[in-house]
Amino acid sequence: MRCASGAVCDAHAADARTPHAAHALVHARLKRRMLLVLLSLLAFASAASAQTTIYHIRGNASAGSNNIWSVNPATGAETLVYTGYPGGNAATLAQRASDGMIFYAINAASGSNGAVYRFNPATPNVAPVLLGNIGPSTSGGNVSSGYRMAFLGNTLYFMSGGGGADNDTLYTVNQNTGQATPVATLTGTGNGGDMAFSGNTLYVINQNRQLYSGTVAGGAATFVGTLTFPGGATPGTLGLAVDSTGRLLVQTQSPSDLYAVTLPSLAASLIGALSGGTTSTGDLSSAVVPAPDLSITKTDGVTNTFQGATVTYTVVVKNNGTYPVTGTVTDTVPATLTGVTWTCAASAGSSCTAASGSGNSVSTSATLAASGTATYTISGTVNASSGTLANTATVAVPSWLTDATPANNTATDTDSIVSAADLSITKAAASTFAVGNNASYTLTVHNAGPQSATGTITVTDTLPAGLSYVSASGTGWTCSNASGTVTCTNPGPLASGANLSAITLSVGVAAAAAPSVSNTASVSNATFDPSSANNSSTATTNVLYVNLNKSFTLGGPNATPGTNITYTIAFSNLGGAAVQNLVIIDPDPASGLKISDNTDFKVGSVVTTLGSTGLTVTVAYSNDGGATYAYTPASGGGGAPAGYDRNVTHIRWSFTGSLSQTSPNNAGSVAFTTRIR
Repeated sequence: MRCASGAVCDAHAADARTPHAAHALVHARLKRRMLLVLLSLLAFASAASAQTTIYHIRGNASAGSNNIWSVNPATGAETLVYTGYPGGNAATLAQRASDGMIFYAINAASGSNGAVYRFNPATPNVAPVLLGNIGPSTSGGNVSSGYRMAFLGNTLYFMSGGGGADNDTLYTVNQNTGQATPVATLTGTGNGGDMAFSGNTLYVINQNRQLYSGTVAGGAATFVGTLTFPGGATPGTLGLAVDSTGRLLVQTQSPSDLYAVTLPSLAASLIGALSGGTTSTGDLSSAVVPAPDLSITKTDGVTNTFQGATVTYTVVVKNNGTYPVTGTVTDTVPATLTGVTWTCAASAGSSCTAASGSGNSVSTSATLAASGTATYTISGTVNASSGTLANTATVAVPSWLTDATPANNTATDTDSIVSAADLSITKAAASTFAVGNNASYTLTVHNAGPQSATGTITVTDTLPAGLSYVSASGTGWTCSNASGTVTCTNPGPLASGANLSAITLSVGVAAAAAPSVSNTASVSNATFDPSSANNSSTATTNVLYVNLNKSFTLGGPNATPGTNITYTIAFSNLGGAAVQNLVIIDPDPASGLKISDNTDFKVGSVVTTLGSTGLTVTVAYSNDGGATYAYTPASGGGGAPAGYDRNVTHIRWSFTGSLSQTSPNNAGSVAFTTRIR
């Protein structure tokens, strides 16, 4: 740095007072020390995960150049990092090596206790943060506005160098509050200029081009020499830094230029001009900082898409580094997608510059905390019927930084655009089936498009336990059954929006189907189907099943003529629904058997036990093999003994009400007695 506002400061002309022999000895020792420092710096800078960054700052509010720039140390080319930094005219600048964080102190108009700010150049969209004032110091004294600031490791050091009472005081600065603490006194360095560390060696250059060395332990500084400039120029010197090769970089005031000095030579060589005008407030900093590492992934979760489909990409940007970084996200969505919209959601501690947007050109950014993410959801509609949909997204760190792993800064998702037909099948059946009867299903295939389904369309239905194949047919369908697997084929095509003729599938219902039966049918075709969820349909049907259990009891020790037999028929609803209008006939007319075959019915012997079923019953008798039920049994009927009737062939119990499927309301019994002839 120089003195503020161009004030003249006393220069310590150490070179005029130092004997020649002593001066030569200092140079020899310095040369050995610098060689070791250079080797150390080169080894550190070669690490793939780190990079040396150079920044310069100027305080020239009247010229509108209160800015921070990144500087290419090889060419002097600048990149504007932040314009219009807050606080006023800054006269110091330093960068923390662990995370690249910049600190600057304001050259206060009062001459002391200026404000200290912190700024992350990796997140240039986030404004510098005020930490507090550098003074009064922790010892209570005012801290003069200063020109010299630099990091040794992660410790921030400051010297005012402004000619005040604390001109030679070396302070450390609290990186959370900005307050200074005096730690040593380094004498003999003059005023203005700047300081920088090379290894553990502290170099100080004053405003008059004089270079000194020392350590944070303080004491008398060692005079290295006076820098010489091309053409004998004698510019004021403002800033000092060290590049990755170990060269000293020097910032001059008027003209505002950047020079390189390779010790032990003191000759400065011009690198290039610097911006910011010729004001006397300005500074230079350097640090070997871990390189930022952003990555990006992109997927839409499919490999095939089709015309009219909505494609939704999930793009995840992640900060794999150890400090916050702003990443610029770009995605030029192909014209194959129309109606493109996007949203962004960031993890805790991170933020999206914009929460949403639209259009095929996505260009935005996100500021990501260490390990933070920003998830972009990008959607559009496919407007092509064939070809390939390839979409690439990229993320980039700020242009003055270099990503540690550039290979993961780009992600591409590729889909094939194919013909598509959304086939679906629906399966319908009656609300209930009954054991012992046949039942039927209706299967209907539909194409929701957007294109025709070409080639053979196949419907498959594997019958569950309790159902047996009876038949399957439908116009245009060819059906077959193999061990309960029903297959029906149609040659196609099926146009978008159309149905194929329904298939009727008939099945036999056995007791194993009770209390309910589920049956699934599926449809398939070689055309790409964008929605497989509707390629199958299941119908679940309650099965009516009243179980009958017939038993008998002899009225004597042996089944001989004249012995009574009492028959009991227990019934229970084991199905999946209540049974209405239950009718029991004994014996089964289809069997051809009759009560009157070998026995005589005992008049008045019918007993009905209904328990809690809630049913009522009407009993009727047949004398004509079950053709009609209008006969009234009579004692001696048909020549039977008194009390018996030989004309009764069948008995029918007709129940009124609903027989529940829930125990204990689901069971009852009926009984009657006959006499062996």
